Formats: sequence, C-alpha cells, structure tokens
Amino acid sequence: MGMTPEKSGHGINSRHNSNNSNSFFTDQAAFSSTIDALFFLVMVSIAAVILMPSIIADNQYEAAEYTAIQEFDTHLLKSLLSIRSDEFEYQIEPLALVNISMPSNNIMQNSVKTLFGREQDHRTFADFLAESMALNLMMDNNGSGIYLNPMAKEHSTVTENIIRSYLDNKIGGRYNYRFESHWYPVSGFQLGSDIIVGNASPPDSIRQNAKIALPFAYVISKNDIFEAVNDPVLSDALGSSSNEMMHEKLHDGFNNSIDAAARGSAVMIVRSTFPSAHMVSINKTSYDPEGVLDPDLVVAACILNYTANAIAGMDVDIPEDIILSDLVSLVEAGLVFAMQEQIAFQLKTDMSGEINSTVSGIINSSDFDDAKVLRDTQVESICKRVDCSVVNVELMIWQ
Repeated sequence: MGMTPEKSGHGINSRHNSNNSNSFFTDQAAFSSTIDALFFLVMVSIAAVILMPSIIADNQYEAAEYTAIQEFDTHLLKSLLSIRSDEFEYQIEPLALVNISMPSNNIMQNSVKTLFGREQDHRTFADFLAESMALNLMMDNNGSGIYLNPMAKEHSTVTENIIRSYLDNKIGGRYNYRFESHWYPVSGFQLGSDIIVGNASPPDSIRQNAKIALPFAYVISKNDIFEAVNDPVLSDALGSSSNEMMHEKLHDGFNNSIDAAARGSAVMIVRSTFPSAHMVSINKTSYDPEGVLDPDLVVAACILNYTANAIAGMDVDIPEDIILSDLVSLVEAGLVFAMQEQIAFQLKTDMSGEINSTVSGIINSSDFDDAKVLRDTQVESICKRVDCSVVNVELMIWQ
C-alpha cells in the first residue's frame, strides 16, 4: 500500500511526457510554413537573378535611346541653322496687304514683281531666319497684332515652309518636332516676331536651344543711359534739403535714363523695318508718257501712308504722286517718337517697384560709394531690358 502513491505519481508523469513528445513530433504545421517561406524566398531570389540582366538592360536601352535622341536633336538644330539653301524666293503683294486695289495695268504688275520679288542664293537658314525676325516685327494694337512692315509678311511664310520641309526630310517621320524662333527687342514690351513650326510639345520632349545675333547695333550706349544719373546728379540729389526732394530728383534721373534707353531701342527697331534710304532715293514726281504714275512711287507712298497713320498715329496726308525727302524724314521721326513713347511707358510701369526700392536704398545708404553701387546696379538693369539683339531658337523632338 505504501508504494501505491509513488507508482501512481510516476505513471502520471510518464503519460504527461509521452503526450508532449507525441504532440511535438506529430504537429507538422510549423515545419510546413517555414519550408514554404524558405521556398518562396529561394524562388524570388532565383527570379531576381534571372530578371536582373533584363531590367538593367532595359534601363540601359532607355538611357542610350535618350542620349541618342538628344544627340540627334543637337545635330539637327546645328545643321538646320548652318546649312545653305540653293534658293530662297518670295514675292509680296504690297498694295493688297494694306487694302489698296492695284491698278489693272501691266506696268504696275511688272513693277511689283521687279521691286518685291527676291531670290537669294547660297545663304544659310540662320540668315533667312534673322531676316524674317526683323522684317516681321509685330506690335500689340488693342489685343490684335499689327505689322510694322506689312510689305514683307510673306517672308515668314516662306521661312516656315523651308524649315518644315527640311525637318520633315531629316526626321522622316521617326519623331515629332516643334521649332520655335522668337525675337522681342525690348524685354516685357509687346513688340516682337515669332516663327513656330510643328505641334505643341510634351513636357518630356528633348529640347535644344541656340541664339542668332542680329546685324543691328543698339544706337544708345550705356554711358548715354548712365548720364541722367551720373555722379553729379546723384550728389545733387543726396544734398537736397528733404527726403521728398531726394526722391523726386532720383526718380527723375532714372526716368530720364529709361527715356534714353527707349529712344535707342526705338531707333534700332525703326531702322530695321522702315526703308527710309529707299524712300529718299525716290524723291521724285514721275508719270509715264501715258500719264500713269511710276509704280515704285505708288508703292512708296503706300508704305509711308501705312507707317505714318496706322503705326505712328500721325494723321498725315500722304500724296501719291510725290515723295520728298523731308516727308520721309518726318514720317521716320514720327515713328521713332511713337515707339519711344510706348517703350518708355512700358518700362517705367514695369520697373516702378524696382526703382522705388533703389531710390529708398540710395537715400538710406551709409556713404556715397554705397549709393553709387545701387545706382550702377539699377542702370545695368535698365540696359538689359532694351539691348536684346539676339534671336532665341529652340528645337524640340519626341517620339
């Protein structure tokens, strides 16, 4: 009887251990999950090893393709601007462009062909483009564009056509393209010329830029713009008896600088668009034996009338039977004045905040040298707004 409890206890422990042991070896779920996870990781690793070269190759192909397109775009733009054309010809109808009926006689018809037909050999596309930019300047007129020189409107059409033809031939349908060329002689002033060929480009298109220098010299030097706020003017302003007087004198000085800058830009623009030398060379009254006006004279009178009244707003009566050098000079001066007034107004409006800040800085400057630095920076800013003698060109291509 004394042994019974001990045996009984031993039997209980043995069964408990046996049950635990059997449960551990017979439950396979943990092994199965672990093996599945390991197998999955192995398969992922194998797939990565197999696919990695392909993934790397795709990225390399994309990078190589992007580089190739970029290099092609660069080469295409350079060749477009440098290649020479065997023939560039355009003819314009000057009287029709200004809504004047052309007399129905052979003399006039032949004169238009002779005077306004152009055939220019062995010039580069860049030459044609620069010429077109200058001839086709337009200004804003109550929301609509008006040509400064309506006689050369067809020039831009011919230029667009030869650019489109060249790009179509070189690209051959492999890529889409858009070509843009812009010239705005005064930054921020709504007078300029544009040539656009092709559809709108997506944001990820390949873009190449270039600049073309125009053969027009800015006629006002930096010293001329500087003169209105030179050291004596600056010293006199700072020696004023009140801040209000200093403000007034400095503002007047910078506004005078803008006037000088605007005049220089106006003269450059007018010289590039108004054929004053040709007008003065006519300087005659001329009829043929049958009493028909010289067609060159009629066309010149038409240009003068358009320039004086439609562009410069002069309200001048232009005779169609005589062109005098004094009349030509009057119209040219009126056009320069009108352009100067508009440019100066725009610049003064746009730069008023900037000039106010400069004037305040000069008045509050610690010494004269600091005031001169601020003055010089402001003059440089004015110069940059008006001396824009380059055409901006951009070519975009995409698949």
